[in-house]
Parts: sequence; structure tokens; C-alpha cells
Amino acid sequence: MSNVSNEIAVQERKDFGKNASRRARKAGQIPASVYSKGKESKSFLVDADAWKVLTGHHGSHMVTLKNGDAEIHALIKEVQFNYLKNYVYHIDFQEVDMDKEIVAAVPVHAHGESVGAAHGGILEQELHELEVICRPADLPEAVTADVTKLDKGEHLCVKDLVLPQGVRTEVDGETIVFHVGLPKEEAEAPAEEAPAEPEAIKEKKADEK
Repeated sequence: MSNVSNEIAVQERKDFGKNASRRARKAGQIPASVYSKGKESKSFLVDADAWKVLTGHHGSHMVTLKNGDAEIHALIKEVQFNYLKNYVYHIDFQEVDMDKEIVAAVPVHAHGESVGAAHGGILEQELHELEVICRPADLPEAVTADVTKLDKGEHLCVKDLVLPQGVRTEVDGETIVFHVGLPKEEAEAPAEEAPAEPEAIKEKKADEK
């Protein structure tokens, strides 16, 4: 489950615009926005090094933003990343009420090696994230699926997942999460033809004398 004590210090953002954002990033800060239902959004600056430490060690969806004595429990909504220059340039948070359920997508991970994969099959993942419903304190970092018993040609569905206590999902239970495919040579092998039955030999009647 997520640890809502994953705290990170933020400071109120007072300067806006592209130039202000560039200066903030150059100073090692990430512009961030916090959205709250029925309230105006808030703008903060997050220390880039502290953000790397937090996400590197926890990978958490939930964080506690600390601005002086004020605290905001928030869900990480979106992280905008500049892949060319390798840095985070903006973060969106969604403030949550710790006493109310939230809907969030969490990653699905495989645990163990499937029987089918051990015998030449290919374990393939069809569903990489699962939408779950729970209170913020119960939000898991990920959902883990035990795939060890999956043989070639078999699959594991959402209904087979074991969710933590207090967590549920409304995703169709028949949705396939993992399946073990056949190796290419087996999938493309032509079906063996059944041996042809010998033709019945018709007996010729001898001419009557």
C-alpha cells in the first residue's frame, strides 16, 4: 500500500510565465500545480533532487506536499517529462480527501516464471495498468499477479488477481491480463494430416457360366 507519509517540501510559486519557469528549472526547481475539487488550483515549486529521491525510492502515487505548516495529501496526476534533455518540467497533483474513495490506475506486475514460459512459451502482458477504487491510504504501489501456474495457451484474467484489503476494481473480470503464447515454430507448424483410409477393394463377381 502507498505510504501517505511520503513527504516532499514545496514552496508557493509567485512568478509565472515561460521565462519564470525556465529560471525555476535552471535553479533546480520543478513547477507544479495542485488541483482540488471545488477549489482554485494552487501553484508550487518542487525541488528536483527531492523529487528524484522520492520517486526513485517509493514510486508512490500518493504524496504529502508540505508548505510550511500546511499539508496537502495529493495523488500524482501527471508528470510531464522532457525526454530530449532528460528532466521533469511540470507536475500535476490532485488533492484528495483521506476519508473518501478515489479512482486511480496502478501498474500490474508479474511474479515468478510461468510453467509455459519455462517450456518455451512466451509470457505476454495484455493489461499493464488496472483501475482500482479505494481510500488514499489503501492505494497500492502496484498489483502483483502470480503467473507461475500459467501453461502454454493459458491466460490469467482480472478476476484472478488478488487485490489488497480495501481495494476493489470495476474492470470486467474476464479482461485478460497475462497469457502464455506458443513459440513461433509451434504456432506456425502445420497440422498433421490424418492417414488416409485404405480404399475398399471391390470384389468382382465371377461371370456365371
